[in-house]
Amino acid sequence: MDAVEAQESAATSLRRSGPVGPRRKASRVNPAPLGAAFLRIWVGQTVSTVGSTLSGVGVAVFVYIDTGSEAWLGALAALSALPFVIVGPFLRLVDRFSRRSTMIWADVFAAVGPTTALLLALTGRLEVWHLAVAGFVSGIGTAVQAPASLAAIPALVDVEALGRANGLWQLGPAIGLVAGPVVATPLVAFWGIEAILIADLATFAAGAFLTVMTPFDEVQHVEVDDDGSWRAAWAWLRRTGRPLMVLIAAMSVINLTLSFFNIALLVVATSVGGTARAGLALGAGGAAMVVGSLVASASGTSSSPVQTMVRTLMVIVLGTTIAASRPVFGLVVLGVAMALIGVPAVNAAVATVFHERVPSGMHGRVFGLRSSIGQILGPIGAVTAGFVIANLAAPSLEPTGALSGSIGQLIGTGRDRGAALVLLFVAATLVGLASWLRTSKSIAELDTPVSS
Repeated sequence: MDAVEAQESAATSLRRSGPVGPRRKASRVNPAPLGAAFLRIWVGQTVSTVGSTLSGVGVAVFVYIDTGSEAWLGALAALSALPFVIVGPFLRLVDRFSRRSTMIWADVFAAVGPTTALLLALTGRLEVWHLAVAGFVSGIGTAVQAPASLAAIPALVDVEALGRANGLWQLGPAIGLVAGPVVATPLVAFWGIEAILIADLATFAAGAFLTVMTPFDEVQHVEVDDDGSWRAAWAWLRRTGRPLMVLIAAMSVINLTLSFFNIALLVVATSVGGTARAGLALGAGGAAMVVGSLVASASGTSSSPVQTMVRTLMVIVLGTTIAASRPVFGLVVLGVAMALIGVPAVNAAVATVFHERVPSGMHGRVFGLRSSIGQILGPIGAVTAGFVIANLAAPSLEPTGALSGSIGQLIGTGRDRGAALVLLFVAATLVGLASWLRTSKSIAELDTPVSS
């Protein structure tokens, strides 16, 4: 055995020495229980996630009402992503300390921002920039807490229940998407920003309290070639974890494409349904994600995660095409629901793949890497999408536009159909990505069960 083979053998042993062994399918009749410890942590994190979403929407509404400035909304969006970039180099600490302690202290730190903002509001000294800074501070805590909580899941459930646990973990963002716009706006309108900040603090407290009350065994181990640094994690990803690197890259492109979807969908829903009804389309998408999360938690993840992604991407393509097809609000609602119902299953399948294949001592760094890339690309995609809709897509569908006589005959003409054209671009891009995933040899082995 030469040096390269020895290195590969050692890396394979590291992967197998982690707490998550071979992928085993639990019985459909008697699925592996999730356990009280996981459910307590899940409840706390779900409540905290919903509160964070509520706070984000409420602060944005308050700032827009107070300033009337889209620029401030853009600044808030940028600041919400910046913490994930800043804390990235420090996420190796997640793998060096107790994940439970990291989760608790990250929640405590995240509460500093809204606590300060609430005190300023109650004393009549709150300014818009205070809310921006508070959101940034809170975001730093969230950027640390999110990968720590994901890395803790294997310590809370048996390996057979990982898929179901990851499916249920998707429920918090889905509920937040439904409840955020519905609850935040009336809270701000009737009780002011103080109500939003109090709700945010209460959910942070719930998450931290349930974590404090739920001791669990750590599963992180110090592997032979892992000194806890980013260099060691990168070395593993470039070698044994290369298919996961490719998967991270593919998911990054998908997330960037879906950021175009988010902006274009909001514009289409508003232009077709009017401001008063636009939220119904987003609510339908959130409700569909709730259903998808519940299904994923009940059935577990597929034994072929890459093919699950391919199938789900094609469903997203179909839903996106329906939403863009005609300026009919019912079609927009149907399309959004169809596009988003499978997203939790994909997220759960991908998370389970990383839990199973990444050495347990590297979970924090690898999940942090995935999170940072997604958070960075989101605002970039949103800004680019706005530019493309306003300056390229909308003019092309004006009565005298370059595409009015072709695509315009299918989806309608007028500047307000520019966002629908971007949705079709999203659909076409996802078709290409799905085709590549289906045939790519680089990540095909991820559909092969982990060997013991």
